[in-house]
Amino acid sequence: MSSNGKLELADNDVPHVNYLPIGIPFVIGGHGTSVPLTSQVSLTAKHVAEIDYSKVIAYHPHCDLALIEQDNSAHPLPTLGIIYSYQAVTTVGKDMSGSTITGEGVYYRDVYLPEHELFEQCPASIADAPVQSGMSGGGVYNANSELVGIISAKVHEVQLLDGTTIETERISLFVPLLFTRDWIVAELDEYYARNPQLDDDNKPLLSSAFLLDVEEMRQKIQQRNIPF
Repeated sequence: MSSNGKLELADNDVPHVNYLPIGIPFVIGGHGTSVPLTSQVSLTAKHVAEIDYSKVIAYHPHCDLALIEQDNSAHPLPTLGIIYSYQAVTTVGKDMSGSTITGEGVYYRDVYLPEHELFEQCPASIADAPVQSGMSGGGVYNANSELVGIISAKVHEVQLLDGTTIETERISLFVPLLFTRDWIVAELDEYYARNPQLDDDNKPLLSSAFLLDVEEMRQKIQQRNIPF
């Protein structure tokens, strides 16, 4: 499988992710990954949800992100959190055999990539934690094991508008969940309103930082000279 760095088999302390078959695994299909969000709903990459067998609840209008129906009643649910530049991150996804694999690295910054079809109107979070094919839709976690993003792609180089190139051993891209927070909350509210037989208290777990005012956070980050 195509990867951009060394990945390890996960131990029991790694957050749970789900295997999503696409077509016929090992033959012509492959697979993707999803992350439990509530007992009935998972997050995955839009480009995975478009071709796997899951029932899609909603596609994000701009980001490579989708909500799908999935039975997560037996799985631990993550807390959604945030990440600052140059903090450690862990990528978690599935390999072709269904085993959970992980990569370790650092988150750098968010950028728009107008020439990348998945990030024309959605910020791409850049990290050097390795990923491989099949991990799309998997989770990116901060040092507190809080979910901060969904794995989307890997690229060879990112050049900023001023012509400078981000220098790092590898570049993995993920969708920052803080950017999509209001969409996630609104779509979940609508989903549970349409399904009153489900537990209406079944909400995602949000850290206090994840609930902060985004503009206020931008100002604090800028004061620390950290790109956001």
